[in-house]
Amino acid sequence: MKLIKSTQKRSYGHGVFHIDILYPGLALGLHDTGFYTIGRIDHALFRPPGIVPMHPHRDDEILSYMRKGQQTHTDSSGRTERLDDSKMMLMNAGSGISHEEHAEKDVEMLQIFMRPHAEGLEPRVQFHRFDSAFSVNKWRLVAGDTGDAALELRVQTNIFDVRLQEANTLSLPPGKDRAVYLLYNFNGDITLNGTVLGKGDSAVLENEDAAIVAVTEADLVLFQIAKDARYFDGGMFSGNQNR
Repeated sequence: MKLIKSTQKRSYGHGVFHIDILYPGLALGLHDTGFYTIGRIDHALFRPPGIVPMHPHRDDEILSYMRKGQQTHTDSSGRTERLDDSKMMLMNAGSGISHEEHAEKDVEMLQIFMRPHAEGLEPRVQFHRFDSAFSVNKWRLVAGDTGDAALELRVQTNIFDVRLQEANTLSLPPGKDRAVYLLYNFNGDITLNGTVLGKGDSAVLENEDAAIVAVTEADLVLFQIAKDARYFDGGMFSGNQNR
């Protein structure tokens, strides 16, 4: 297991819009700022009357993972949708798409920049409203390349989440022999194989079991990455910044 502390992020912004950016590869000492199919993970606080003006993306798969608040998304196709802790968005930027975001209620979220399996794919935007904001004590497949994923990710990676209640335990989903994992602790305190992870900490696991125990109620995001996943690392935001 390799631990990534929240202090290894890069912080930007001010009172209306603040982000802590995790470049997982950089934190792990790799030449690639990303890690396999993960380009970067932004932990964002976004408050009214904040607006992020229309801006482009290219060759990024961007999951807007809302945990608190409400914001409005408008994109270059003319579509406008409201996102909240039950309704999430995956923007498959492909050959190019632009969007803007406007905070309506105080937002806390992850903006997750994944790498597609190839460059220049057809751009599209997906939305999904989940039955509940949180999946309690059970992994939920939020996005992935399998048919049962709520949002389709165009690379061999599955993204799960869970709200793990205090004193509950959890292990990895099936498939650990074929995958590399990155676990992100969005909120709360856990132990992972006896190591404490606080808010904003991450850990990488490969070829090992995981015993996850909630010290307090915790919200977790898990990336299950196929070891042989093919990906394009030249995306506008998800690409390797050391290229």
